[in-house]
Amino acid sequence: MRIGERDYNIKVGLTFFIGISIISILVIMFLDIDRNTWMSLRKVRLEYGFIAGILMVTQWSFNGIRFKILLNSLDNKVSFWTSLEAFMANIFMSAMTPSQTGGGALQIYVLNRAGVSLAKAFTGCLMGAVLTVFCMLVLTLSALIFKPDLRVELGHQMMYIFITVCAIFLFMFVLFTLSLFKIKIIKRITGRFLLFLTNVMKSKKRLGITKRVLYGLDQYSKCISIYTRTKRYKLFLACLYTFAAIITNSFIAPVLFAGLNVHCNSLNVFLTQFILLFIAYFSPTPGASGIAEFSNYWMMSSLNIDSNILGIYTLIWRFYTSFIGVIIGGIITLTLLRQRKRKTNYIKLKLS
Repeated sequence: MRIGERDYNIKVGLTFFIGISIISILVIMFLDIDRNTWMSLRKVRLEYGFIAGILMVTQWSFNGIRFKILLNSLDNKVSFWTSLEAFMANIFMSAMTPSQTGGGALQIYVLNRAGVSLAKAFTGCLMGAVLTVFCMLVLTLSALIFKPDLRVELGHQMMYIFITVCAIFLFMFVLFTLSLFKIKIIKRITGRFLLFLTNVMKSKKRLGITKRVLYGLDQYSKCISIYTRTKRYKLFLACLYTFAAIITNSFIAPVLFAGLNVHCNSLNVFLTQFILLFIAYFSPTPGASGIAEFSNYWMMSSLNIDSNILGIYTLIWRFYTSFIGVIIGGIITLTLLRQRKRKTNYIKLKLS
């Protein structure tokens, strides 16, 4: 698949995403499934699966609304459906590319095909990403600070996560402050670092790479200026929807445990989802495959949840929080690409 000037190998990404996820889930199931697992499945309450589905769709809708708000703040007229299509395409492409790098590119591409200029699509999506990271960090820190027993239950490893989250939060706060008042300092440091790095790597495109990154920083600066100076209310509203989307998504886990008739501390399960989302968001693997499954298994085990059901739970949890979104996002993406191909063929036929 070609997006702009870059080519993405969807087949390879899809193979890695599905392969790593399936292997991870099978390993967890192999470790935990026993006779009690099948007995527990007889007590499953299917109505909770329906509730989890409603939460899943609600989370998508919140994301669609927040991007609509961000884009329309830039004097665009983007419909909710177009915004939702772009977001779902982002989910699909994020699962196909390492560190979710392709998701934003495809989202911008879809918006551009809908009539939004590249600059405004980039600005809206960039601000959406900034809000996502900010809200995740705030929620993760809140869970770790105001629920100390959660840190105790998750063990000593949680202290390393806590320190990492605090360090990232502090680092991003400093960067954000500098981006508001001293963007030239960031550009100077970034430019020199990239030139040094590309020179060490002996890259022939070091000047081109540096220029593109600096151009991105210029766009980011304009983005911040637009929202913080003239669109503060819209930015605040989009931030609220971002919090709502993350919180709604985090309710899926305790609902699934209720459906599996597993007794657990629902509040702690709910709060750990913030940490899991934080880990998955910065995962280097396509769609956080492997890392999401094993991180979920480790955290749920630390919360003293019956291990014989965790393999089944992990499969269902990934199904609701990832696989369904990737499938629907893939269908939307392929439909849009086919429409573009038909339109291109029609124009060629008409010109001939």
